[in-house]
Amino acid sequence: DMKSKRTSIALLCLVTVFGFSFCKGPVKENGEFRPSKQQRAEDAIKSWMFENYEYPDYKPIVFGQVNARYERSERTLQLMTMIEKKENEDGGKGHTAEVDSLKTLLEQNLGELLGYTILHKFSITNLAGEPVETECLFLLDTLFRVASVLNPEEFDLILTEKVFYRVEQ
Repeated sequence: DMKSKRTSIALLCLVTVFGFSFCKGPVKENGEFRPSKQQRAEDAIKSWMFENYEYPDYKPIVFGQVNARYERSERTLQLMTMIEKKENEDGGKGHTAEVDSLKTLLEQNLGELLGYTILHKFSITNLAGEPVETECLFLLDTLFRVASVLNPEEFDLILTEKVFYRVEQ
């Protein structure tokens, strides 16, 4: 009926406006347009996938948000521990100003940029000739080149594994 059609059109317009507000296209830098980090990461992955024979009939579906990876130093680990400790004291009440200043300090002391991570869902053809959807975690270097690709089993293993930091003897 007419009401559901109007609702669908309104929803479509809303989603489109919402989508455009979060899409960062090329950024103007020193008078010239440069693609955003997100765009550079997506382009690098697409070209790498198309050139790679391990992924037959590659079709991109969706990309996650690109995230910078930094080397953790003693200082960043110390700040992260302090933030966690303050947030867990009294359920985090009464320490918000202190936590905010520690988080600001952490942002100023991120460490050396190692590269970027981004989740990517895509479709390939399996050995039986059927299309299969999969999602992988891509690790990119600082120049947005694909350094390694982790399948869901590999990154689940990493995420569920408890990592203990200890000072080298």
